Amino acid sequence: MFSFCFYIELKDVNLEKLKFTTFELLSSMEISKSSIHQHKRKNEFILTFPDGISNEMFIFFFCALMAPDLTDSNELLGWFFANDDMTIYEQTGDFDSFKRDTYSKRIMMTPEGDEKGNLHQYGITENGKEIHFGMDGSFKIKEKTKLKYINPISSLKDYNEVELIEKPIEEVKQTIIEKLKRLIGI
Repeated sequence: MFSFCFYIELKDVNLEKLKFTTFELLSSMEISKSSIHQHKRKNEFILTFPDGISNEMFIFFFCALMAPDLTDSNELLGWFFANDDMTIYEQTGDFDSFKRDTYSKRIMMTPEGDEKGNLHQYGITENGKEIHFGMDGSFKIKEKTKLKYINPISSLKDYNEVELIEKPIEEVKQTIIEKLKRLIGI
């Protein structure tokens, strides 16, 4: 089953490196599982989160995928439904201080960002507002943007699920990490 709420699209990455990176991120974050889907004809992948994921974890997971030597993808986009405080009601704030529990607007995460003070990752809401996500857990809304919102895909009919990765139990985590490192030559 495809979750239309949260997914990340990556292009031109190595599948084994993506599996390893996803496993490592799940091991260190509060995310139970991720599913990797590969396009039937292109070197493109979709990561979904079958058990759901918080806005904060989605943003951090997306940003981690962009770190040097993890997936080596500069062509990644992510879509998620964000809390309405972030997309409609508030201009600035923290991820952990939402007043509302509604999520009606989708945000597209982009690879664009800055390094002024705190690293900010950029996104754009489906209603055209640029949003800057700070790695300190804050967000800022910019009313004008040069970013272009792209609608997400509506199905995975052109993709095959190639891997379901689950957060490992602590006892086997180190053994699996070492095996994966040997397999991909890290």
